[in-house]
Amino acid sequence: MSRTLPCILLAWAGCASAVAAPPPKDAPQPADISEIKDKMTVWTDGKKHFMALALTTDTDKPVFWSNDGKSFYAMRIIGGGSEGDDAHLAKMDRVFWEPRVDAPYKASYDYKKDDKGAHFEVTCDDRHAKLTALAPAEVGALVAAAKFYKPRWNHYAYSLARDNTGRYYYVDNVREPDHAKNFRLWAGMKGAMKLQKMTNVVSDSEGDIFSTKTGSLRLILDKHETTWMQNEKKVKLVFLEPSDNHIMIYTDLGVYTGEPLGTPCDDL
Repeated sequence: MSRTLPCILLAWAGCASAVAAPPPKDAPQPADISEIKDKMTVWTDGKKHFMALALTTDTDKPVFWSNDGKSFYAMRIIGGGSEGDDAHLAKMDRVFWEPRVDAPYKASYDYKKDDKGAHFEVTCDDRHAKLTALAPAEVGALVAAAKFYKPRWNHYAYSLARDNTGRYYYVDNVREPDHAKNFRLWAGMKGAMKLQKMTNVVSDSEGDIFSTKTGSLRLILDKHETTWMQNEKKVKLVFLEPSDNHIMIYTDLGVYTGEPLGTPCDDL
């Protein structure tokens, strides 16, 4: 979830005029389901949560989640296994990307068969939901009317630091397209961080500079030194590895409050 560079230079301004308005919501990107549309199965917990997928051992085939049965978002699958082949699938489990759990296996879904038939069990930390299959006629109608999109969440944690008073500095970037430099910068106390309005971004092989009207936040990672500078005043910061702080970033930090990630853990 993070990237390490030899040197990262971030410029931040603490004045109110540098605070940006909340960013616009990312527009959903349509997903191509033509390859699996005729093989699609849909499963539900009966509480307006739906999972749509082709029952296959192929982990590259997309799996979609929906909280309303109308808009489905692909989940990012990061691991899993299966028993049997596509025609005789006995078991299947998949782990999906979910930054609000403390271990990957705590965000998963499992296909099982017993004397009562087949079902899925979705796990989000200590929460579990059983999903049963919709009838083929229901699947056809639902799939025909629904919209299918690529993963809903397209950001990743780029850099995180704090000072000795508990003030945090956080930067994210977009996953796609590859090599994009669509950075966002927040600063402030945990739970009250403000998106900063940047006037210039420089990103090259030597590092990155995010500039606002005044001041600078300087992270020198090759020397394990992190400094915030504003009006020639330097404040040493502690660099925090984003991958070690993913739960805090997506919960307590407050930068993504109220934003669904498009996974079952949004509201299960």
